[in-house]
Amino acid sequence: MHRPRQSHRTRTVAEPEATSEEERKELALRQAEDALWQIPRSLDGIKRADFNPVALALQMMDMSSLGKNYDEFRHSYFELNNSLDSIVNEYYGGFNDSILTFSGLHERIQDASGSVNLVKSNLQKVRRMFLEERGSLDQLYSKSNQLGAIVAVLKRFEELKKVREEISVYIKEKKFLTAAGKLVQDIQFVEDPELDPIEALSGLRQQLEKEKSDLQQNIIDELHNHIYLKSPYCERKTGIEGEDDGDGSLDSSTSAASSGERNPQSKSDRPGKQRIKRARKAKKTVELGDDTEANPEADSFAYVEILLESLVTLDSTNEVMQEIKSSISLELSRLIDGVVSEVEERNQALINKSKVADQDDLLTQDTDREVLFDFARILFARLEAVLEYHDYVLDVVHQLDRNERYSLTSPISSNTPGRRSRPYVIIDVWEAIKTEILALLKDYLIVEDAQMNGAMDIIHNSNNMNKGVRDLFRMEKSDGISETVESLYSQIESHFQDLTISVPDRKKELTTPAVIDEYADQQNSLQHKLLVEPNIDHAPTLLNMALKFAKRVAPMLGPNTTGSPNAIMSPAVRRSMVGEMLPVSPSPTGQVSTTGETDADEFLQLFFKKVFLPHAEAQAIRMFDSIVSASDAFDIDINTYFGGRPIFRSAAAVVPLLCDFGALLNNLDMFRGENWGILFQLALRYYEKCLELFRDTVHSPENQMYLSVKWSEHLEMQMIFDRKLKRFTAGVRTDPITDVDKEIRQEEVLKTDRSLNPYELIFDVKRLVCIAQLHHTLEWLLVQLNSISADRATVLSRHDGPTSAALLKRHEGEKSRVVNRYLSLSVQCLIVLRIEVRTHCIHYLDLAMREGDYQLDSEALEPEPYIQALNADISTIEEKMEACLPADKLSLVFGGISVLMAHILIANTRHIKSFNSAGNSKMVRNVLALQQNLTNIALPEESGLDKARRFYELYDLGADGILKHIAEHGALFSFEDYCRMIGFVYSGNGQAAALGAGRANSLLEAEQSDQYETHVRRLRELLTQSQERSHTATATPLHRNASIQDRSVRA
Repeated sequence: MHRPRQSHRTRTVAEPEATSEEERKELALRQAEDALWQIPRSLDGIKRADFNPVALALQMMDMSSLGKNYDEFRHSYFELNNSLDSIVNEYYGGFNDSILTFSGLHERIQDASGSVNLVKSNLQKVRRMFLEERGSLDQLYSKSNQLGAIVAVLKRFEELKKVREEISVYIKEKKFLTAAGKLVQDIQFVEDPELDPIEALSGLRQQLEKEKSDLQQNIIDELHNHIYLKSPYCERKTGIEGEDDGDGSLDSSTSAASSGERNPQSKSDRPGKQRIKRARKAKKTVELGDDTEANPEADSFAYVEILLESLVTLDSTNEVMQEIKSSISLELSRLIDGVVSEVEERNQALINKSKVADQDDLLTQDTDREVLFDFARILFARLEAVLEYHDYVLDVVHQLDRNERYSLTSPISSNTPGRRSRPYVIIDVWEAIKTEILALLKDYLIVEDAQMNGAMDIIHNSNNMNKGVRDLFRMEKSDGISETVESLYSQIESHFQDLTISVPDRKKELTTPAVIDEYADQQNSLQHKLLVEPNIDHAPTLLNMALKFAKRVAPMLGPNTTGSPNAIMSPAVRRSMVGEMLPVSPSPTGQVSTTGETDADEFLQLFFKKVFLPHAEAQAIRMFDSIVSASDAFDIDINTYFGGRPIFRSAAAVVPLLCDFGALLNNLDMFRGENWGILFQLALRYYEKCLELFRDTVHSPENQMYLSVKWSEHLEMQMIFDRKLKRFTAGVRTDPITDVDKEIRQEEVLKTDRSLNPYELIFDVKRLVCIAQLHHTLEWLLVQLNSISADRATVLSRHDGPTSAALLKRHEGEKSRVVNRYLSLSVQCLIVLRIEVRTHCIHYLDLAMREGDYQLDSEALEPEPYIQALNADISTIEEKMEACLPADKLSLVFGGISVLMAHILIANTRHIKSFNSAGNSKMVRNVLALQQNLTNIALPEESGLDKARRFYELYDLGADGILKHIAEHGALFSFEDYCRMIGFVYSGNGQAAALGAGRANSLLEAEQSDQYETHVRRLRELLTQSQERSHTATATPLHRNASIQDRSVRA
C-alpha cells in the first residue's frame, strides 16, 4: 500500500509572473529550489553525494511496506527535470555570449602578440641606425631649433594680436590681477632687447602701452567704485548703524561712540579688522582658483586688495595713488550728491509737505528733523566707510611696498632709486571730509549767506586749525613739480629711446614758484541740493551726529591729525601706536577723551564757537529786538495767562525764544561750554526794557517821580515790606504789632505835617494797571527763568568732573544775578502799588479832616465828599487791580488800609476846627461809609475802622461817660485822643482845639473850666491805672491801639 506523498515545504502562494529576463532567471532558480524542498522524506537519499541508484531501484520494486513509492519518485523526477529545463532555457543565451567573448579575447591576444613582435623588430632596426655614424644630423638639428624658435615667436605674435580680446574678457570677469600679469608678460616680451631691431613691433608696443593705460584706468574706476561705495557689493552702503560683516565689531564701536565712552583702539581692535582678515582669505581663494565661477567683486575688501596688487604688477602705484588723491574731493562731492538724491527719493512725501507748510509749524520742524536725521545717518555712515576703505588701501599699499615678491621686472638694487610708493596719507582724506562736513553744516545751519561769507576764513585763520578748510590756491615749490615731471619723463624715456627732450633742461624751466589750483574743478561740489530749508534748529541733529562720527573715526586718524611727521607713517604702525601713545585725559567738558579724538572733533568745536554760535546769537538778538520793539510789546496777551491773569505780549514771545534757544544748546553734545551767555544777556536786556517801562510809568508828564516811588526807595519801608512778604510767602497773613506801628510811623515821618499834593500821587489808573501787569509778568518770568535754569543745571549735572562742577557753579551765579534783578523789580512794583493805595487814603482822609465841616445845625444825610471820593478811588483801583493781580497779591496791596484809615480819622482830629453833635454823627457816617466800601470790594476782612467808630461813639457818652467807660473797659485810645474827645464834649462853639491845647477859653465860665481840668486829671489817673494793670507801662499809644484792635478782632 503506497503512502501518501508528503513534502517538507508546501508552497501555498503562487509565484508572480516574471516580466523581465533577470526576473525569469531568478524565478527558474526558485523553482529548482522548491523542487528540491518538495522531495519526500523517504527519498532524501537522492540528495546525498553518495547516492546509490541501484538500492533505490530495488526498494521501489519491493511492494511491501518497507519499499519506496514509485509514484513519488516519478513525480519528484519530473519536477526536477522541469526545473533544470527552465534553468537551461533561461541561461543558454549567457552561455552562448560567454563563448563568443572568449573567442574575441583569444583573437585580440594573438593580434597583440603580433604587434609586439613588429615593434621589437623596429626597435632593433632603429638601434642599428643609431649606432651608425652620420655628420649631416648636427646641421639638421640646429636648423630645426631655429625654425622652432621662429615658429614660437610667430605664434606668440599671433597671440599678442588677440591680447585686447583676452584683456577685455578678463576685465569683464573682474580678473584684473590675471589681466595685469598677462599684460606685463606681453610687454616684457615685446620689449626684449633681441626684438628691438624688428621695426614692425612698434605698433604692437604702442598697442600694449595703450592696453596698459586702459587697464590702469579701469582699475582706478573700480577702486573708486568700491572706495566711494558706488558698487552694489560695497559693505555698509545703506548707512544703517551697526550694519557690518556680521562680526559685531562695528556694532560695539558704534554703541561705544553713542555712549560717549571711547577707548583707544589698536590695530586688532579697529572696526573692520575681521573684515580685512576675511578679505585676505577670500583673496587667496580667488588666486588659487578654488571657485572659478565666483564673482571676485563679491568680497569688496578682497577685491580692492586684488586691484592694488594689479597696480603693483603694472608698476603704476604712484600714478594711481596721485590720481586717487587728486579726485578725493570730487568723489566725496558726488557721494554726497548721491546720498541727497537717495534721501530725497525716499522722503519725497515729507519734503513736499514741508515745502507747502509754514516753516514755523511744529509739524514741519519735526518733518524736517526726520528727513535731516535720515540724511545725516546715511551720510556719516558712508563717510566712515569711505575713510575705512582709504585706510585699508593705504595699509595694503604699505604692505605691498615692503614685499618685493610682486615685482615681475628685474630686481632693484639698493643703489638704484627706490620704486617705493609714496601715496597720500589718511589726513588728506580727512581734510576733504572735514571740508564737506563744514560746507554742509554751513548750508543747513546758517540762514543768511551774507553774514557767513567770512565764516570759513575765520576757521582757516584760527590757531592752526586750517585742516578743515581747503585753500583755493597754494604756492607750490618747483622742486616738487620737477620731481614729478622727472619721474614721468623717466618712464617715457625707458620705453622710447629716441626721446630728445632732456629732463634737466625741463627742470631748469621750472625753477620759479608755481600757483597750483587744486580745487578749481571742485568748487561746485561744495554746493549741494538742500533737502530742507536752513535753520539753526537743525544743529542738534547735524552737530551731534558729526561729533559721533569724528569720535568713531579718530582711531583711524592716529594720535596726531595736524599733518606732523607722525601723520605720514603707515596705517599699520599708526593703529598699533594708538593704544600705547594716547593718554586718557578729561576733555574741557568733563568727558574722558584722547588726544586723537580731541583733534578729530576740534574743527567741529571751532565751527560751533566761531561760526554757529555767533550766528545763532545774532539771530536770537534780532528776534528779541523785533519782539520788544513792536508797538504792542507791552500790551496784554489774551492768549497767555498766569494764575488766571494775562501777561505782556513781549514776555509771552521772549520766553519761548529763551526756551527754544536753551533747548537747542542743551541738546548739543559736547558743546556745553560757555555758550549760555546769550540767554542771560537776553534776559538782562528784557529786564532793562521792563525797568525802562517802570521808570516811564512812575514819572509824571513833567518828568517828576511820584511820591510812592520815593517812599518805596526808603530803606525802612523796604525792610518792613520784605518782612511782610516773607511772612506772606510762609503763609502767615497777620502782621506783628511792631511792623504795623513802624509802617504807620514811617509814613507819618515821610509825609511830615502837611497835606499831600495831587500831583505827587498817581491818579491815572492806567499807570497803576501797567505797574500791576508788570509785576505779574515779572512773576511769570521768574518762574520760567527758574525752569529754564533747572533744565540747564540738569544737563550740566549729568557730567562728572571738575570742569562740569565749575560750569554748574558759574551758571548758578549768573542765574542768581539775573533772577535777583527780576525779583527786585517785581517787589518794587508791589511796594509802589501798596504805598500808592495808602497815600491815596492819607490824601483824601487828611482833606476830609482839614476841610470838612463838622459844626452842623442838623444831621448830614451823606458822608463827607472827600470820603465819597476816596471810596470811589479805592473801588476803581481795586477793580482794575483784580484783573491784573491774583487775590493773594491783591491782599498785599490793600491789606491794612482799614487800620491806616482808623489811625488817620482819630489822629487827625487835631485838625478839626469846630465840632458838635451833628458833626459827630457825620463823622460816624463817614466811618460807616468807609467800612461799607471796603466790604463791597471784597478785600480781606479787617476791623480797623471799628476802632474809629467806637472813638466817635464816645462823644454821645459825655465827659463822665467817657471816664466811666475807661474805668469799665480800660484804655482803648491814647491820652491825647481822650482829651480831644472830652474837649469836643465841652465845646459848644467849636473851640475844641483851644481846649485840647490847654488854653482857657474866655467865653467859658470858670466853673466849666474847673470841671474840664478835673476830668483831665481823672483821665490821667485812669489811664495810669489801666497801664499798670495791663503791664504795658512802656508801650506807646499806637501799641495800645494795635492791641485793642487785636482784641476787638478776636471778640
